[in-house]
Amino acid sequence: MTELTLSDIEPGIVGGMLLSAGGSGRSRVEKDRNYGALACQNGPIPLISTTALQGKDQVMIASGVGAPGGGKLLVHPGHSIAAAKELVRAVGRKPDAVMPGHVPGLYAWLVASELSIPMLDAATNGRGHPTVKMGSLGLSSRPDSLFYQAGSGDNVRLCVHGNTLITSALMRAAAVQNGGLIMAARGYFDAALVEEAGAVGAITYQIGLGRSVMDAGASASARLAAAVAFTKGQVLAVGPVLANTVAYRDGFDIGQLTVRCEQSKKDIVFGVCNEFMTAEHEGTRIATFPDLIASLDAVSGDVIAISEAKVGTEVAIFAASKRALPMGSGLFDPTIYPDVERLLGQELAAFALDRTV
Repeated sequence: MTELTLSDIEPGIVGGMLLSAGGSGRSRVEKDRNYGALACQNGPIPLISTTALQGKDQVMIASGVGAPGGGKLLVHPGHSIAAAKELVRAVGRKPDAVMPGHVPGLYAWLVASELSIPMLDAATNGRGHPTVKMGSLGLSSRPDSLFYQAGSGDNVRLCVHGNTLITSALMRAAAVQNGGLIMAARGYFDAALVEEAGAVGAITYQIGLGRSVMDAGASASARLAAAVAFTKGQVLAVGPVLANTVAYRDGFDIGQLTVRCEQSKKDIVFGVCNEFMTAEHEGTRIATFPDLIASLDAVSGDVIAISEAKVGTEVAIFAASKRALPMGSGLFDPTIYPDVERLLGQELAAFALDRTV
C-alpha cells in the first residue's frame, strides 16, 4: 500500500477494532467512519514505510488518553486536530510523518490530512494498550528523554513538556477532568527510534485483518474463523457473558468479564484495564497482555467492546500470541507494568516479559 483511500476506511475500522482488544465496538463505528471520511475528503493520504524516512526525520504520535468506555462520547475530530496543532506550535515546525499510538487510530489519518503530511505505516503498538507509558517506544525507563504532549477536550486543553512518567501522569489527570478521555498528540520522535522500537507495518496489518474478516461474509462463525486464521490465534470461548464488573475509576475502565464457553463448559475470566489484559480458567493463566485478546458478537459477527458485552450477550473471544503481531519493543520495558498490575490486582510482567511464549 502507498496510500489510504475511502475504500480502506471500513477494513481499517474492522481490523483496528479487533486489535483494540475490547476497547472498541459498535458504538465507535460511526465515529471512526466520520474520522476516516473527513481524512479522505480531499483525496488519498500518502502511506509510507519507515524506510522512506531518514533517521533524524521527526514523527508525531496521535492518540487518545483515558478510558474508552468512560469517555468515548466526550471527544470529536476537532479535538484531534487541536491537539496536533498545539504540538506543532510547541515544537515550532510540522513533523515529517504521523502515526497512531495504537490502532484503530483513524484520528492519525485525520491529522495527516490536516497537516498535509504522510501517514507512517507504523504505530507504537499494533494492538490496544491502556497507558501512555506502554506506547512510549521504550522511553519510560529513560527519564532524561524529554518531549511534548498536547491534549484537547471540551473542558481542557493543555501542552506539557517532560519525560514519559511526568507528562503521562499530567495527561491522565487532564483526561479525568474532561470526563474520562481527551485526544492527544506527542513527540516528536526520531524516525530511527520508531523503526527500532515501534510496531512497523501496523497499518497494513490492521487493514489486512479487516479485509480478511469482511471477505469471510456475514456469518459470525466465518468471521471468527477468518480473524483467528489471520492472527494465528485460538478461540478461548464462545458463549454467554455471565458477569461484567467493568466500571470507570481512576481514569480507567477496570474489572472483569466472565464468559461461559458452551463447547468446553468452562468459565473463562478476563481481566480488564481499558482493554482485555488477562484470560484465566480456574486460576490458570491462558493469555496475558500483550497477547491480543479480542471479542466478537457471536450472533452478528460484529466486533463488540467490553462495555457492550452485557450479561447474557453471546460473545466469541479469541487470543493471539504477542509474537504474531506488530509490536513495539516498549511493551518489553518492565517499568510500564506496575501501575496496571496495581489497578488489576493481577501479575502481568512475569508473563508479558517472557519472550519465549
